[in-house]
Amino acid sequence: MKGLFKIIRRYVLTAMLITALALSFNFALFCLWGLRLSDDRHSISVRRQIELIAGELKEKDGGYRMSEEGLRRIKGSVFQWGMLVKGDGQVGWTYELPPEIPRSYTLADMSVLSKWYLKDYPVFTWTCGDGVLVMGQGKESVARFNLEYSVQFLDHLPEIFFSTVALNLLLVFLLALFFGYRFYRSLRPVAQGIERLSNNEAASLPEKGMVEELSRRLNRTSQILERQNRQLAKRDNARTNWIAGVSHDIRTPLSLILGHADSLGRNPALDKDSRRKAQAISRQSMYIKKLIEDLNLTSKLEYDAQPLRMEEIRPASFLRQIAADYYNEEMLGDCQLDLAVDENVERAQIQADKGLLTRAFQNLIGNSVQHAPGCLIWIQMKREGSWLSFLFQDSGPGIPPEAAAITEGRLENPNIHVMGLRVARQIVAAHGGRMEFALRDGKRLGVRLLLPLSSEENVNV
Repeated sequence: MKGLFKIIRRYVLTAMLITALALSFNFALFCLWGLRLSDDRHSISVRRQIELIAGELKEKDGGYRMSEEGLRRIKGSVFQWGMLVKGDGQVGWTYELPPEIPRSYTLADMSVLSKWYLKDYPVFTWTCGDGVLVMGQGKESVARFNLEYSVQFLDHLPEIFFSTVALNLLLVFLLALFFGYRFYRSLRPVAQGIERLSNNEAASLPEKGMVEELSRRLNRTSQILERQNRQLAKRDNARTNWIAGVSHDIRTPLSLILGHADSLGRNPALDKDSRRKAQAISRQSMYIKKLIEDLNLTSKLEYDAQPLRMEEIRPASFLRQIAADYYNEEMLGDCQLDLAVDENVERAQIQADKGLLTRAFQNLIGNSVQHAPGCLIWIQMKREGSWLSFLFQDSGPGIPPEAAAITEGRLENPNIHVMGLRVARQIVAAHGGRMEFALRDGKRLGVRLLLPLSSEENVNV
């Protein structure tokens, strides 16, 4: 839901930013437009133009004459024609005067034309001696209005301007908030649906409004995921039941094989070669039994069906006991085992399920015994920050890259079996740790297990 509030906040801020930019742009455009109008005709205003033209009109020999400079200014101005109305109302000088323009004027006529139009021509006036210079533009070239403002209005103009801007901004903000809230209400069910899907729950959204298509797609996705989950659950249940059934069915004949093989291996009446074969049958049967147990265990760990019986243990003595069991029960074959424990972790403690951790350690040692006969196995235990590190290495060819990739879930290959590594990795993960492959010269020569130390151990060790 926090994401939706972020959306509406950004929506409102964006709307306000757009409004501010639009107002700034309009203000700049208005100023530019006014500057362009005032800058027309050689950057001289109309009043200034007529003033300069009037300065070039001189009285001479009882009449009026425009200088060459004045004529040049007229041609370069906005005016198309001009005339001088003398004090007696008669026209004393003309320039391109249209035929419909009168040649004499009363005082009332002068009062009117000085503000508005003359025969639909916009005109501008300027005092010139005892007369009035009248300059005209083309019809429909200028719109003239007579505007009046009180002094009080002009005094309050800044206040009015800023109040108007503030009201506009407030209006835009309220509109943005209103539409943003509507947008938020439309998206809220979608966000709730996505949250339910992320929690692996079914989602059923109302398919209406602006998010109708999105809601429809989410509902369809929810149905697909629900159907897939049912199929996966059905498949997983079938696999679990199959594993449990096979394990149960094979347990009795495997026990008989182990019992008879062990009896034959100890029978002094048999020759040495027969007893050796019986012992080989016993070892392989034990390996089959271990594989079945690993298969059951990995299935339970995968679905969190294996309860953890956690207790405080000291891995140093625990690891030495496992090494001793391998020597006492002659499970190393031709291999040798070298165990090194750092002094600062001799009394270190961890919370662990002793049985599961034993299985993880036995799987890693057993892999070296099975896949690298006659090798030297090194086990090193030390501390790495708040973790306890267990490094398992051997002098064999190393772990194939495909086996490592399958163990880490990056590859699938039914022809390569990594049950021992997979079970070890699952057990360590169930204890809140992780398993890594130890590299040297680009080869995976071993496995490192990292398990968290007890909280008291993190302080005292």
